[in-house]
Amino acid sequence: MCDEFSDNFLQMMMTSFGFLKHNFSPETVQAVYGVISCAEILPSELVAAAVYMQHGGTAPQVAALADQGRLMCFHTPQSADENSPLALLSVQENGNVKAFYTVDFGSFQPEKILLRARTFAKEHAIPVTNAVALLWNDKNSCPAKTDNSSHRLFMSNDVEMIQAMTAIFKTCPAVAAHITFAAEENRVQIDYNPLWRELAERRFAEAFHRDKAPPRRKAGPKKQGKSRDR
Repeated sequence: MCDEFSDNFLQMMMTSFGFLKHNFSPETVQAVYGVISCAEILPSELVAAAVYMQHGGTAPQVAALADQGRLMCFHTPQSADENSPLALLSVQENGNVKAFYTVDFGSFQPEKILLRARTFAKEHAIPVTNAVALLWNDKNSCPAKTDNSSHRLFMSNDVEMIQAMTAIFKTCPAVAAHITFAAEENRVQIDYNPLWRELAERRFAEAFHRDKAPPRRKAGPKKQGKSRDR
């Protein structure tokens, strides 16, 4: 049992560091590797640590965040080659702007999220911004998300994480996009990170060519000539 746990732990660490290698600077990857020596950081906390360190966070600062449990419930990569699902979200309403972030970009349709938030806000006489916030408070019972396009939406209004993600946006592929909900206009705008899009398109092209490549033919056994009787 212990050996199995150790193997799974090492595999998760390798996957997470592979993800970091593709989406953060080499200096950040090295810094995250170094912080492991002075803090007990789980594989599920490595991406959050990388965001802070890409923003200039020091090893002691990130270690303190880990001790406080503030690196938990972030993104845990399932594959080193997956496209980063981190994104920023701003809700504009009545001249105010509220910032959030999501770790599930690409698994929901922003237009449907805004539509459901507007509907929920109207039914309960609350601002659309508050309805959007409810989308992450309770994933199981929130009335604003009842279909498959939105059930994986996760958002947070963690100010320090939002500041870090905003600062590193377009400096590395880690933050995929900045989504803007114009609540009163019922309009969604998505500003893609060109570095993220370039990486995603390159991966798509590589996968496409790999799938289209003809399978290699296995060499069959050599035919042996008939022996002649002398």
